[in-house]
Amino acid sequence: MKTQEANLRLRDIARSIDVSAVRAQSTLGNVEAAVEAAKKYGFICVFAMPSFLHRAKAMLDGRNDIGLGGIVGFPSGGDTSATKAFEASELVDSGCAEIDMVMNIGKLKSGLYGEVMADIKAVKERVAPLPLKVIIEVCLLDDNQITDASKIVLDSGADYLKTGTGWAGATNFGHLERIFSAVGDAIKVKVAGGVRDLDTLLKMRGMGVSRFGIGAGSAVKIMEEFESRH
Repeated sequence: MKTQEANLRLRDIARSIDVSAVRAQSTLGNVEAAVEAAKKYGFICVFAMPSFLHRAKAMLDGRNDIGLGGIVGFPSGGDTSATKAFEASELVDSGCAEIDMVMNIGKLKSGLYGEVMADIKAVKERVAPLPLKVIIEVCLLDDNQITDASKIVLDSGADYLKTGTGWAGATNFGHLERIFSAVGDAIKVKVAGGVRDLDTLLKMRGMGVSRFGIGAGSAVKIMEEFESRH
C-alpha cells in the first residue's frame, strides 16, 4: 500500500471519487456541501437525489471537469423496468453525465435472472452512450448471489458493477474478493458504502476498484488524510 500511495497524487484520488448526497434525509445544504467539496478537490462526479439535480447543475456551472450523476430505482431496485427507463431518460435530459441504477434485488433473489438482465438492458438502452453503473447491493446477498449478480451485470453490457447504494450497509473486502473472483478485470467496479478513510480506499484500489461513491464529509476527510501524509 505504501508503494501504491507514494505513486499517487491528490488528483488521482479525487478523480476516483463520486461525491454524493443521496440519503433520504439529504438536504439542499448537503448537496451544496458535496458540490463545494467537488469544486475544491476536483472530484469526478457529484450525485444528488433527482429533485435536487437542477440545483446541483446550476452550482456546477463552468466546471466541465466535474460531472453530474443521477440515480435510478433508488434504493430498492424494485420499480418496474418501464419506470426505471423513464427515470433514466429524465436524468439524461437533466444533464447527467453518469447514471447509477439499482438492480432488481428481489427478482435476483427469486432466481428470475432473465428479468433482471432485461431490466438492466432497458435502462442501458435509454442512457447509452453515457456510463451506466449497476448496483447489486452486496449486503443483501449471499456469496452465490453476489457471484450470479456480478456475472449478470458483466453480461448486460453495463459499464460498471457497483457494490451498493450505501443504504444497506458497508462493502467489505470479502465482498470484493467474491466480485473479482466472478468477473476479474472484465468490468470496472465502483464501491459505495463504508469507505470512510484513506487506508480503506487505498486497499480497495489495490484490489482493482476504480471508482468510489462517498458522502461529502467522508470524502473531504480522505483528501485531508492524503494531504497530511504528503
